[in-house]
Amino acid sequence: MTSDSNHTRRRFIEGTAGLSTAAIISLAGCVGGLGGNGDGGNGGNGNGGNGNGGNGNGGNGNGSNESDSGNGGNGNDSGNGGNGSDGGNGGGGGTVKFWSSPNQQELTFHESAAEEFGADSDVSVDVSPVPEGDSSEQVVLSSLASGTEPDVFANVFPGFAAQLEANEAATDLYELDGVEEFLTERCGEELLSQYESPDGGLYQTPWKTNPVLFQYNDTVFEEAGYSQEDYPRTFSALLEEGPNVVESSSAEVLWDRPPMPTWSERWFDFLPIYLAASQGEESMFTQEDGQTTPAFNNDTAVQVLEFFQQLYENDLIPQESTEEPKFPNDLAAINTGGPWVIPYFQDVNEEISMSHLTPPVPEGVEQNSHTYADPKNTSIFQSSDVAPQAWSFIEYELGEERDVTFMEDTLQIPLRADITDVASSFFEENPQVQPYAEALETSHPPAYTPAYTQVMNIFGEEAFVPVTRGNQDPQTGLDRAEEQITSELE
Repeated sequence: MTSDSNHTRRRFIEGTAGLSTAAIISLAGCVGGLGGNGDGGNGGNGNGGNGNGGNGNGGNGNGSNESDSGNGGNGNDSGNGGNGSDGGNGGGGGTVKFWSSPNQQELTFHESAAEEFGADSDVSVDVSPVPEGDSSEQVVLSSLASGTEPDVFANVFPGFAAQLEANEAATDLYELDGVEEFLTERCGEELLSQYESPDGGLYQTPWKTNPVLFQYNDTVFEEAGYSQEDYPRTFSALLEEGPNVVESSSAEVLWDRPPMPTWSERWFDFLPIYLAASQGEESMFTQEDGQTTPAFNNDTAVQVLEFFQQLYENDLIPQESTEEPKFPNDLAAINTGGPWVIPYFQDVNEEISMSHLTPPVPEGVEQNSHTYADPKNTSIFQSSDVAPQAWSFIEYELGEERDVTFMEDTLQIPLRADITDVASSFFEENPQVQPYAEALETSHPPAYTPAYTQVMNIFGEEAFVPVTRGNQDPQTGLDRAEEQITSELE
């Protein structure tokens, strides 16, 4: 990772107000889980946008390939993870216009793949970062309105895929030859089904995920007298032992997670704990016959909100967010985020030591790896006249060999069911990333609804924030959020 990329990353994070760093980096196409850097409230201006065009927070960038699996792809003999019998050339010629997230490591990955793909193909791929704007979604929607959209966009959050489908802008990928078979083999039926539309179509290619885990600061906990096997991992243990952790160490707070209303913040506080507390049995919404309905008004949500209220009441989380994240400076004991926190925190503090653990759970619930997935995917637009060629390149990028290269370059996790086997050598060299890969199949994407940002903003404003701050009881907050969200979805 270069000093220039570090500088750009910091400038991007510092220049994007109104979200925690975790949310900013996630929306940029790469995930973090750092403290807050604003006081919330830019609210719902897209579904997983990329902020102002920064490059995220690095990657390990070693560029080598540790795959033991050979040529990738779907079993052809032609070399490098192509689209079947003709070795990845896509056929038909033409140029594919491909927009990447602005993350420099992702951009470099796509450019390298395009060069390799084009060397054995009559299809060329023109890779560029999505133009700057308030959010990548707003930029894409504007381009669709003006007829300047690309053929492919590779930073699609499921809520935005639903919006593209609703606007009849995205291709149903299952209508392209070989897509369903290839993705079923890559992802497995259960994982793939999580990214399908309620109508059974597929408007986003499952590409990458960054399951949200809890990072425990080993230095802070050691100062407080804990060994790793004794870390508090339940609601009651954190509430009971949290004050001692803070008082007996350099930490100012237990968990650097102030209550902010913006929709994307729930990816790093409420959702991971809610999913783990219910062992994946509860969801935020249900979808049936094309109708999205709130499903969060339940006993698990009450219990989780009570936990946050007690954290706040006991000063174990900050009342307000701050410019600099506390965790990498040993000023917080716990953080939440995906594997991208690893290079970011090491950039801030070379000596940082952390354990990567599944979310805390209530007493009586077994520790489990159910959590929020934080996925980003790839869509082909209906306006594209090179959709088969575009798919051939996407398929090439999803081959085993390229998936391993992607992890080496970015530390993000490909949405591949067998990733721990395919990339065994990578995980031997990067054991700190393996817990995230192991959580892939029990991580949950967000609801597939074009109104996702609006309804999650309502949940934050009517339930999470006022309940956490002690301004209303959990049941009242859930009732108010459910009523307003139901009205929004009608």
